[in-house]
Amino acid sequence: MGEGTIERGGGYAVFRSELDLAHPVQRVWTAITDPAAIEPWIGRRPEIDLRDGGEYVSYHGDGMRVVDTIVRVEPPHVFEHTFWRHINPDARVTWQLTAVGDGCLLRFTHRLSDADIANAIATVAAGADADLVVTRNAAGWQHLLEKLHKSLDDD
Repeated sequence: MGEGTIERGGGYAVFRSELDLAHPVQRVWTAITDPAAIEPWIGRRPEIDLRDGGEYVSYHGDGMRVVDTIVRVEPPHVFEHTFWRHINPDARVTWQLTAVGDGCLLRFTHRLSDADIANAIATVAAGADADLVVTRNAAGWQHLLEKLHKSLDDD
């Protein structure tokens, strides 16, 4: 699995990563949209109303409940949602799945606006600078993508 890339410009920071997975699209779709299948690699079971406009509710180590919005659902190829919208109202996480032979390619993108980054610095990332906020987010996602990959391979 590659390290992913971070691009800055046009008022946004974008983390991208691609995973070549030896699993069919439908299996990976389930792993990223079904709460029971997400729990093994995220560590907590989210609540997901899998429809455009539905809620994606995640729980974090300190018991914090974060309510996000599902922006786009095109089963089994595209899943897009907000990410910590109360702090990052412009942030988007996009999961795109493309069949490749018997497996699939997962293209993952997390986009944060400059305003999202400033909001994070003013709240949950107090004392950090913009580069640290972006690299921490990228590192966190890279870690979770590795756990997703391992979870798929362990099944």
